Amino acid sequence: MNTEPMFPILNDPCIKAIPWSAIAPHETQALNNHSQTLRGLAGRGGLDIYEAYYIMKDQPWPTLWAGRSRDRDAAYRVSLMRLVLDFERADAGRSSLAEERKP
Repeated sequence: MNTEPMFPILNDPCIKAIPWSAIAPHETQALNNHSQTLRGLAGRGGLDIYEAYYIMKDQPWPTLWAGRSRDRDAAYRVSLMRLVLDFERADAGRSSLAEERKP
């Protein structure tokens, strides 16, 4: 069983949480976008998939927001999960390198 801390995702039928370690490196962007820490945002219930995506891309919230739609939700959901997968792959690579370097 995985005991890694998870960051909550709001109002999505598929994604309920993402690994905290994947979003943690983007704390500064969370502060820029929401004027709150990730811990504070999690305490308020988390982020929706759009908010999490922009934080993990280190991008500001768009000023011209097109709104939600079923297709847009699906596209952002896939994009967010790709970001998490990319993080996990990079993290696994760093872990295996660290193991190889041990005496």
